[in-house]
Amino acid sequence: MSVEGIIARIMSDAEKESGAILDEARRQAEAIGSDNRREADEYQEMQKGILDERHRKEMQRAILNRRLEQRKRILSARQHWMDRAFEESRRKLIDQPLKEYQTLMKKLIPRVSSTKDEELQFGAKGGDADLKALVSELNRETGGSYRLAGKRGDFEWGFVLRKGKVETNMSIDSLFKYKRSDLEQKAWELFDADL
Repeated sequence: MSVEGIIARIMSDAEKESGAILDEARRQAEAIGSDNRREADEYQEMQKGILDERHRKEMQRAILNRRLEQRKRILSARQHWMDRAFEESRRKLIDQPLKEYQTLMKKLIPRVSSTKDEELQFGAKGGDADLKALVSELNRETGGSYRLAGKRGDFEWGFVLRKGKVETNMSIDSLFKYKRSDLEQKAWELFDADL
């Protein structure tokens, strides 16, 4: 074989080998590109899932915040009406005619009294003569021996019963203070039943 034949053969073998190397490089490049596209698609799906979850949580939070704000407004309105109802009730008791006040006291005192011989201290409602007459009628009707205290209490309506160191406060402030939570609870139950 001649030198030119050898060179032509070497060149032909080199071209085949370089073609094979180029084909292999193309296959590897396509595989790498395919892997990169697949990884990019997976990453995009993962990021989309994260964003979807974040969006879902933000929507839930927004809904919960709206519900909380609505609940606050409802509770505020209820509290406003509850305060108004208690204030109106308090005002009606304080402003009730003396005759109604005396009738109510004659019913309430025996219910609260344990011995029917306590000292009665009234608040600002009624005149001294009216209250003396009330205690006299009460003693006559119940067979008790209630006594009128020497001085008035510092409250607008109601009474305080005293026997020794035992005191039962039935002033309007005391009644509204201690009974308000029970009454509010019952009112809330009525409100909730209507909703």
